[in-house]
Amino acid sequence: MLWVERQADVDSVDSLSRSLAVSPTLSRLLNLRGIELSEKAFEFLEPKLAHLASPFDIPHLRDAVVRIIKSIECQEGVLLVGDYDVDGITSTVIVKKTLAALGLDPFYVIPRRKDEGYGLTKEILDRGLSLGDIQLVIALDCGTNSFEEAQILSQKGIDLIVVDHHQAKEKLPEQPIMLNPHLHPDNEEPWRNLCTAGLAFKLVHGLIKELREKQCPKAHSVDLKKILPLVALGTIADLVPLRMENRILARFGLKHLGKNPDPGLIALLSESKIPTDHFPESEDITFKLAPRINACGRLDDPEVASELFLEHDVEICRKLASQMNQYNEKRKLIEAQLTEEALHMAKEKFADSPGVVVCGEGGAWNPGVVGIVAGKMANSLGKPCLVLAQADATEYRGSGRGVPGINLVQILHQCKDHLLHWGGHPVAVGLSLHEKNIDSFTKAFIDAIFEQNEGKFEEPSLQLDLIISSSELQPELLNELNLLTPFGQENPEPILAIRKTKLAHAPKKVGSGEHFQFSVHNGTRLIQGIAWKMASRMPPADTEIDLAFRLRWNEWNGRKSLQMVLEDWKVSV
Repeated sequence: MLWVERQADVDSVDSLSRSLAVSPTLSRLLNLRGIELSEKAFEFLEPKLAHLASPFDIPHLRDAVVRIIKSIECQEGVLLVGDYDVDGITSTVIVKKTLAALGLDPFYVIPRRKDEGYGLTKEILDRGLSLGDIQLVIALDCGTNSFEEAQILSQKGIDLIVVDHHQAKEKLPEQPIMLNPHLHPDNEEPWRNLCTAGLAFKLVHGLIKELREKQCPKAHSVDLKKILPLVALGTIADLVPLRMENRILARFGLKHLGKNPDPGLIALLSESKIPTDHFPESEDITFKLAPRINACGRLDDPEVASELFLEHDVEICRKLASQMNQYNEKRKLIEAQLTEEALHMAKEKFADSPGVVVCGEGGAWNPGVVGIVAGKMANSLGKPCLVLAQADATEYRGSGRGVPGINLVQILHQCKDHLLHWGGHPVAVGLSLHEKNIDSFTKAFIDAIFEQNEGKFEEPSLQLDLIISSSELQPELLNELNLLTPFGQENPEPILAIRKTKLAHAPKKVGSGEHFQFSVHNGTRLIQGIAWKMASRMPPADTEIDLAFRLRWNEWNGRKSLQMVLEDWKVSV
């Protein structure tokens, strides 16, 4: 892997350091994130909820608020249709909780992916509309491309509000109220890259503001801070850029996540072994909470997760959280088997191809886990990967994950004649097609990749933020790094490097033998390190080496110490 030291603007670093009275190290890290003005730097380091723009700045949000107020005043039947991932589930719960607090108890449905597919499908509408006399449907994290379904609702005299952040595939009908920032020109608005949970928060924020102006007593009793943990869950799990308003919502959501959350969140935190007596981190959501929430929809019923967040009974919450944990454990086993099979097929059939399309049926080939597997394959092989699983006798459904330099939405648009349904983001897509079209689609997919970049991809690289000496491994450094939290997309956790150092002791395998521990002397004490799943290539103890790592706190038995989390190593030159 190529190591690349990121370059900062020296003059900007000096200027920030002086104006903010912070260290050159922190100024450099801010500059590497594109922050050059002291005002922007201050807002980044000290985000406040007051920095959020007016919700009514988002196009059509006021229209949506007006329509929902009509439903509240007339006590209409309202149906929420969410997606089965974390973003869809949290946004659905955000809207349902808020409307319930305002005296309107909407119905809601989350699609069962195997039977009802993704988003606002005819199948999910059939189930949802059967629940009551519905006058308004609110689609959350879906609906942008549901043209036929929008027409069906219109013909039935049912209004539709779409709250979504997916890309549109073609010109949209005029009937629905479309609350989607990506349908409008990008002027770098602070709300531009909100996920649906963030958009749902803005929607209910606007709703509360409008009702308070109308002197609605119930609106004054709603505390929006209580739903911020759900916003953080959706924002971090959906991998949107943690900049601007996403950063504010994620930071305050994490703060409130660890402070007196709802019974459902408490149960999920407990089941995920996350202490509630400290400030949770982005990784807690990415690697512990989100997989358990997603596992419900991947393997069975996503409404298990939504019911957890809506339930008030502590014992019921514990049972639901335990069920979600069981789903996740089963998911991990299926995923491991499928990844092994899919990688073998990819290396056998697509070794010389710029893209991969693998498909299978039965056993581990569960449509609910193909997205995770596609991501692991793309990371491992360094090229776009699609993984398809048989959904019924004639149809295959799957997910794809991309690599830098490839826009999968554009690629699938070129292949749309071979597909039944498709959509998503530049680096993550979903699709379905007839079995008879798999071969023709695969060829079209490979050809489209060649057309987009001639089959050439960026060489995998490790971007280094700071080159330090071992003597700089001090608590003060980590305290500065943590001012940049929460970490995520476009605000990555800094990667540090030490050149020409020697390990204090020979590395030692730990755990199941897949990992190893090591240590470096900082001049006064030993700093411990851990290398996850790297035991097959342990560095020598008697040779100068370069280390690339992340610096974190390690808490064990009430003690807190510095820990290096190894990313890569190489012999010094």
